[in-house]
Amino acid sequence: MSVLRSRTTIALAVIGLTVSTGALAAPVAMSVDSISGSYILWNTVNPNQTGVLAPTPLFGNGVLSATEKGAVEAALAGDAALPGGNVELSKFGGPVTTMSGTVAGKAITLSSLVESDWRQGGDALARSYIQGAAVNNGMGALNAADLQTAVNAFFAPTLPGGRAPWQLVSDPNVSYVNIDGHTVSIGLAGFLDASAVLRGFFCDPRQPQSCQVPDDAQVSEVVKVELGGLPAQYLYGFSSGDSQVWACPPNQPQCTPTELSSYTGNYEVSIPEPASLALLGLGLVGAFLGRRRRA
Repeated sequence: MSVLRSRTTIALAVIGLTVSTGALAAPVAMSVDSISGSYILWNTVNPNQTGVLAPTPLFGNGVLSATEKGAVEAALAGDAALPGGNVELSKFGGPVTTMSGTVAGKAITLSSLVESDWRQGGDALARSYIQGAAVNNGMGALNAADLQTAVNAFFAPTLPGGRAPWQLVSDPNVSYVNIDGHTVSIGLAGFLDASAVLRGFFCDPRQPQSCQVPDDAQVSEVVKVELGGLPAQYLYGFSSGDSQVWACPPNQPQCTPTELSSYTGNYEVSIPEPASLALLGLGLVGAFLGRRRRA
């Protein structure tokens, strides 16, 4: 009887996963309720969502008007194949901007980062991000001394305007948010070739010949995500697809994707929805109990 019960538990978990997946056969986009803090809406010029992006500075004050809500959701309606425009949260590391709403009925909040996000736990996020960038871009794992040097450079205000490299990757440009099956996918608009960004915290400007960052290196900005009661997660990626859209440099209305333009790449990051984690956990517990009782 115990074995039968555990097998039934597993079967119910599998059925639940299958039914839920069937119910969400087509991706469901995020419904945006509010944006608190400053943001920039980057819209595409032509109807097929390819081409030059134009910025529209906006400042969130909580609940969006119907017009603002429609414009934001239109910019987030793409996917990995055609990401379209994006919504930039905050600028250069603060104050925090949060975009909140639901995706398939699950509450979701996406936020920009401030320095304390990078610093907590002994610079844990900064170390993980930098080490990941090194490993995923062919530079190999950094030893303790080199990693500390990179972390120090990451927080040093050596860039124009007295900014530090961490500030350049803390204002995520969200190009889409949707759920397909049991995974929430988030597009982060960035550079298809992010070599210049990585050289900012891997290379000593006084010794450029010592820099090992390869051409065509890739790294995304970072977005903080809270989904359906799960603990907050910091999401970022090191593999970009061609977004087919771009933004021109300041004061240059027309440009090509190779003329120092932004948002040429799309980095997709993902997070499992809470229900799928619960069902998976239920199935694993049932399997464990069944094996234990048979033993």
